[in-house]
Amino acid sequence: MFDFLFIVKWYFFGRLKIGRKSRKKNAFIEFNRALSNLNKGSYVIDCGANVGEFTKLFLEKGFIVDAFEPDPIAINELKKKCKNNKNLNLFQSAVGLKDNTQKLFRYRKFDEDDPYSTQGSSLLDYRSGTNKPFVEIKVIDFINHINKQKKEISLLKMDIEGSEIEILNKIIDLNMHDKIKYIFVETHERFSHKLGLETAKLKLRINNLNINNINLDWV
Repeated sequence: MFDFLFIVKWYFFGRLKIGRKSRKKNAFIEFNRALSNLNKGSYVIDCGANVGEFTKLFLEKGFIVDAFEPDPIAINELKKKCKNNKNLNLFQSAVGLKDNTQKLFRYRKFDEDDPYSTQGSSLLDYRSGTNKPFVEIKVIDFINHINKQKKEISLLKMDIEGSEIEILNKIIDLNMHDKIKYIFVETHERFSHKLGLETAKLKLRINNLNINNINLDWV
């Protein structure tokens, strides 16, 4: 009964954005606290780096950063911000559970002259705006990428417009979250009934397994 009520609660809280503002505020406080606890040279992964706002922040703190961004317009802006920083490993790709090529759909607010309008770009076809273009992009197996790392991952930031749930479930399946000190994720349950249900189930799983390093309320 507890599991059922938990899922119902977080499904509606997520879909209707009940209490979302305060949860985001608290998550950002935790995020800043985590950053202050990391030493220079810490290894950070930025999935969904977009135009590089957080990638730039990580680099300014002296972190080693793997940044993933598939949108060519966004990545051009990211390069301007980060200016070939030697601590940046930039991947022009999305993250997924296997290596392939997919379509990246531009959101209804997309304007090719405004790099910041790429923030809604998504692999989910129903997120495509009317008469908005899509672009073929590379997707890499993110689990394989993590497995290849020999150093501790100090922080994983993930904002990938609705593709986060299956990756996080796989990370938990393989106990890979134990290899990562902090995980901050923006979830997108407001996008659809399916994502709402999947996100609520993931919250329940994290709760039942007493996982303390995954925050699903980021930004």
